[in-house]
Amino acid sequence: MVIGWNDEIKKQFKSCGDNVLIGHNTIFTNPENVTIGNNVRIDPFCYISAGELVIGDNVQITSHAVLGGRKKIKMGNWTFIGYGSKLFTVSEDYSGDHGPVNDHWGHNKTYDGDIIFNDYSGIASDVIVMPSVELPIGCTIGAQSFVYKSPKHSWSVWKGNPLEFHKLRNKKQIIKKAQEWNNV
Repeated sequence: MVIGWNDEIKKQFKSCGDNVLIGHNTIFTNPENVTIGNNVRIDPFCYISAGELVIGDNVQITSHAVLGGRKKIKMGNWTFIGYGSKLFTVSEDYSGDHGPVNDHWGHNKTYDGDIIFNDYSGIASDVIVMPSVELPIGCTIGAQSFVYKSPKHSWSVWKGNPLEFHKLRNKKQIIKKAQEWNNV
């Protein structure tokens, strides 16, 4: 077991940029399918088993996040995942019409699709994101929301279950702050 930030795992990634911090007890089941940009922090105790993970620059995945399934999860620049959130690129039909248990035992019907976070988008704590969701540029999701379809508007905040529009975000200020940070 490695205590502290784990630099050894980076050697197993498809590619890894500069200033990447990987927390201890973070598990990657497919590290050879992971591409990470610059200035990325993945906090301790995350479980990442997506078929492919592509992370841009200036990204944070906080503690206890779960990213799973067979398909790709793509995170653009300046994106984030809040504490304890879960992203699933595959889900099953639990009606019983197709199988008794799951895809492995019983050949249940599955639904799968990539999850995409466009630049400046993200999710707060304890959010669940289902397959085939794409967050538009600048779109964020409030804590404890359930995202089963893609929000409609860029630079907006959505929340709840069912998911509903909450308010617009300050696009100019967000981009200004990102540019200031890049110039530091």
